[in-house]
Amino acid sequence: MSSPAFREFESRFLDAYWHQYPSAAITIGYGRYYEDLVIPDSISFRKNIAFSDKWLDSLRSTTFDSLDDNSKISYLIIENQLLSDKWYADTLKSQEWNPAQYNLSNECYYLLTQPYAPLDSRLRTLSQHLSHSADYYSAALHTIQIPTNEQTELAIKQNQGGLDVFGSSMLDSITHSGLSAAEKDTIGRRVATTVEAIRNYCSGLQKILSAKDAKFRDFRLGKELYNRKFVYDLVTSFTPQEIFDRSMADKTIYHNEMFGLAVTLWPKYCAGLKKPADSLDLINTVIEKISLHHAKPADVMDTLKQQVHELEYFIVTRKLFKYDTNSNLKVRAMPAYMSGFALANAEFIPPYQKQGITYFNIDDVTKYPPAKAESVLREYNNYSLQFLTIHEAMPGHCLQGIYSNNHAPDIVKSVFQNGTMIEGWAVYAETMMLENGWGNHSPEMQLIHDKWKLRELCNVIIDYGLHCLNYSKSDITALLKKEAFQTDAQVEEKYHRAVVSQVQLCSYYSGMLEVMKLREDYKKKKGDQYDLEDFHEKFLSYGSAPVKYIREMMMK
Repeated sequence: MSSPAFREFESRFLDAYWHQYPSAAITIGYGRYYEDLVIPDSISFRKNIAFSDKWLDSLRSTTFDSLDDNSKISYLIIENQLLSDKWYADTLKSQEWNPAQYNLSNECYYLLTQPYAPLDSRLRTLSQHLSHSADYYSAALHTIQIPTNEQTELAIKQNQGGLDVFGSSMLDSITHSGLSAAEKDTIGRRVATTVEAIRNYCSGLQKILSAKDAKFRDFRLGKELYNRKFVYDLVTSFTPQEIFDRSMADKTIYHNEMFGLAVTLWPKYCAGLKKPADSLDLINTVIEKISLHHAKPADVMDTLKQQVHELEYFIVTRKLFKYDTNSNLKVRAMPAYMSGFALANAEFIPPYQKQGITYFNIDDVTKYPPAKAESVLREYNNYSLQFLTIHEAMPGHCLQGIYSNNHAPDIVKSVFQNGTMIEGWAVYAETMMLENGWGNHSPEMQLIHDKWKLRELCNVIIDYGLHCLNYSKSDITALLKKEAFQTDAQVEEKYHRAVVSQVQLCSYYSGMLEVMKLREDYKKKKGDQYDLEDFHEKFLSYGSAPVKYIREMMMK
């Protein structure tokens, strides 16, 4: 198959893929099959496995060496996606033990709010999509066999939060739409049925939790499943053991650098106090003093909005990117159905859609209990909050997502997004911005930067440790508090993430190391012609492809 023929194959495959996975078609903005809702029963999962087998056979009929470089990368991405889908369905079988994967809130929110069509059309599509919502949740409850306790609790929380999507805002949109009275009545009944189905699902999960003879699966994957999931999810040049060993070694390097910075800052923040004999205690004492300086809960949103504007100005005036400051980026309160996982996240415009808003979502700290809010804001103090904005918004996730939509050489590299590239880029951005003068090279910024690096490499340690080495919660707590200087709120959040997810926490540090190594090698290759803006623009032009594939393109 030639490269032009392969691109025609891509189009046929992607249309078939979104037909097979219509909910995924919604979140990437494909524009077809939005009305469809797959009922998650045993039949549908068998069909998914058969779909992967069929298209793997078709893909492998291609002569790989006959393709151009760009098509070779797309080939590898498609192959990995199909192998991953099949393995998830027939080996990992998370559909039987992870109730949190069943939630209609996100896709319905997209159907209602994304500007892919006029409101009336969106509501008609939404109505059709919800016509079998009761069957969806009933099948989900039946499919679950022996769940994990932790993901069952998360499923209840997120589905209950998702009820907001079907609340007053949706009902107001229906009331003020141009739908006929009969159409309004139909969608109104379907929304009410969906709400009841969600509540019944949560009630059913609650019964599982409270049953006297309840049996739960251990949340730990174990090495065999973990190692295979790592390969499919991350597509990185590291093995799990390699990135774990590297993280353990780098932890000591950052501790040594932080000790020197803390000694320098001691007179400013800790004058009159006796220096602890233990170097980690000394570092922690300085960080605790710095962490007392933070925004008030009510001011967090305005602070982050201002930081985004300042960062946009910085990256343009320092010629770090050819970024269009008119890009539609908005800071907003995190929707309820997303809450319970992290303080902030980035939400991209769907790749096929192109138009819309890129969101920097922030959990509403004013709704936290006072003790939790104080702990969270000490973690995200005046310096750390800047790194949060760099990582999630500018020039981290939001900027990268905008580039991925606008510059990827083909749609495959945007719709099958590689988390290691995405998270690795955001972690790289934290260091890169300091290298180029953000924060005026203050020792406080460098100290908190190093704390972030400890946080990111400890992501690897706790994730691999929990799932493969049987680390306990007390092991994780001791590591994060003593060696990564995390607050109680951050420790709880990170432990929870490691319990209800697997492998994803390794993407941050492994991705960053790959980006940094590529930059180093690219600089050597270009010699006197090396330019940082050129590196950034080229790197981001390949969409959200794995870094190891981008390396092949940039180092040719």
